[in-house]
Amino acid sequence: MNIRIPNKHGAWIRDEVARFDPSVPLEAAWLPPKSWYNDARFHDLERDTVFKNNWLIAARSEQFAKAGDFVAGAIAGEPYVVARGEDGVLRAFYNVCRHHAAQVAVGAGCADSLVCPYHGWTYALDGRLLRAPELGAVKNFDRERFGLVPMHVKEWCGLVFVCMGLQPRALANDLTEVGARLGAMGIDALRFVARRKYTLACNWKVYVDNYLDGGYHVSYLHKGLAGQLDLDSYRTEIFDRYSIQSGAGAAGKKEGMPGSDFSERIGDKVLYAWIYPNLMINRYGPMMDTNWVIPRGHDETEVIFDYYFTPETASDGDFVARSLAASDVVQLEDVEICESVQKGLGSSSYDQGRYSAKLEQGEHHFHRLLAEDFQAP
Repeated sequence: MNIRIPNKHGAWIRDEVARFDPSVPLEAAWLPPKSWYNDARFHDLERDTVFKNNWLIAARSEQFAKAGDFVAGAIAGEPYVVARGEDGVLRAFYNVCRHHAAQVAVGAGCADSLVCPYHGWTYALDGRLLRAPELGAVKNFDRERFGLVPMHVKEWCGLVFVCMGLQPRALANDLTEVGARLGAMGIDALRFVARRKYTLACNWKVYVDNYLDGGYHVSYLHKGLAGQLDLDSYRTEIFDRYSIQSGAGAAGKKEGMPGSDFSERIGDKVLYAWIYPNLMINRYGPMMDTNWVIPRGHDETEVIFDYYFTPETASDGDFVARSLAASDVVQLEDVEICESVQKGLGSSSYDQGRYSAKLEQGEHHFHRLLAEDFQAP
């Protein structure tokens, strides 16, 4: 392979990237080496490639119902702010003041301007610099050149995405099939109800690998959830920059399920969609949850779960509480195993593993997309 990695990342990382060959078919392929998961230099490479050049989940569309609504966040070390302007246009910017680099917005809210808390530099909702106090004697200062630095922003299926790259891909065109399937499952009628956050002592890719293993781990790790899924019907479909795992729900509650709410929660079919690089959308029963997988370092990950319910179940406090508790059981099982994997990746006894050619097509697809981004000029 001709590996084209920016020189600043060095020859070592170029060699480590080359140890995974995306052209090798799944049945003959080896997993990426452990360095992809436990070396901080890969975290730096991913900031410059994977997270710089792809669409990243940033907010929910409903958070921008009126002019002045804003949401601030960060991913892979890059702070952003999304705001709806007085003209009704949704815009995104690096959340960095052009004076001394403080963040101009925190959390979410509504405002007629974005004011840096450090020295009072004030920006319009369209990013223009409105006020820079005490700069009267500064020479060669062009106010027009000191607005907030913009990002690309798009809405899709009630979600808001940002992209830091100069020439982003066409988001909606990339997601046509998954958008159609989610639409057919009635996501437009769902209501956001709750958010939960989990912090894991593992690399973000460990968490994504776990999600994309084609249900391989479900019967071993999630015995409660497995009791409500027909794993024989489970399948993985690969698309350009996303994949879909789907299957049927089991007919009725199976023995050993911890909690009677599971059969009501899972329903008769499930759809688990992964959108490269770090978003999962899970639609099942009367519910949906989205998972934002956010690297906080090479060995720490935050996963944000947003839960949506049908109008009928959203107003049923008992059902919501039982459903969130049931989901929490599954998430904590995943946290434990992902942290176990990260520890194992630090062992001198392990370097690379092999795929299950029967089940782990989604993982292999993920790794091929990573290799493609790592090698992009």
